[in-house]
Amino acid sequence: MSALTTIYVDNVVSHLPEDSRGDIAAEIKATIDDMVEDRLGDLEHPADEQTAAAEREVLEELGDPAQLSREYTNSPQHLIGPKSYPVFIWAIRWVLPLVAVAAAVTNSIAFIATNDEVQIGALIGQLVGNTIVALLTAFAAITIIFALGDKEMSGGAADKIAGTKKDWSVDQLRATDAKANQIRAEAVLNLIFLVLLALIPLIPTSLVYVGHLNNGETFINPDLESGWLLGYWAFLTLMAVIEVIKLVRSSTSAALIITGVVLDVAMAVFLTIALLTQQVLHPDLTSASGAEVQQIITVIAIWAIVIWDQISTWRAHRANR
Repeated sequence: MSALTTIYVDNVVSHLPEDSRGDIAAEIKATIDDMVEDRLGDLEHPADEQTAAAEREVLEELGDPAQLSREYTNSPQHLIGPKSYPVFIWAIRWVLPLVAVAAAVTNSIAFIATNDEVQIGALIGQLVGNTIVALLTAFAAITIIFALGDKEMSGGAADKIAGTKKDWSVDQLRATDAKANQIRAEAVLNLIFLVLLALIPLIPTSLVYVGHLNNGETFINPDLESGWLLGYWAFLTLMAVIEVIKLVRSSTSAALIITGVVLDVAMAVFLTIALLTQQVLHPDLTSASGAEVQQIITVIAIWAIVIWDQISTWRAHRANR
């Protein structure tokens, strides 16, 4: 099997669930080999040029790998096309847990700040309800963004109706690296998340409708020593450097993954120490009876994000090897 067929098969299975890729890849390879043999006919010792030409014809006949992958999926992907589907699933797996944690922390802060006596049952009830709403909103927003982006990348409905969209060819396959494209897309999304995290100390409470609690100031204690904020931003900068390296190389490695894990854990330890040794949140957003609950919820949220990030990162790395 030539490198061209390997690239083609990799492009097909990259749009499929990870647990089914091996079997489907073997099936496609066998199909391509049989079709090439049929085209070569009775030639006992075909020249390399003849074999390459037959292989090219077979791949042209099979068509766009993204379109072929649809035949192997268990469900149609009409709203999110096969080219965007892997990144869409990755975004859902990464963003929704992050949104859930952020919603839980924000709502717990608001609940504790507005109630003199914290009742765990009432707190849990509010967190569950508001978190579900936040998850549904995030899911809808991600779906709409990817659907619109996929429509734009596919050339739009007008081109399809007018018949101006060009047919797929092997030449396009040579310029296509589905794994590299996915790694670049994930790196861009991670950079966006890091920018949002860097802005958290600067976000006013009025942005999430709790500005009346501290006159629209930030969530962070204004008396917090600047060294803690500089350390926080330093960690985020180092994480951003790793994502930039992935973006430039269009690939990742075990060394980068391990470095990212070390940075994530170190930052989690840094934030845990900060939260447990001083008042990080704005004084007006906490109460004497709820301060300890806020600390526990925030620390749990930090470690939940770190653990989920490692799971998501290693799964993506294993899928892209």
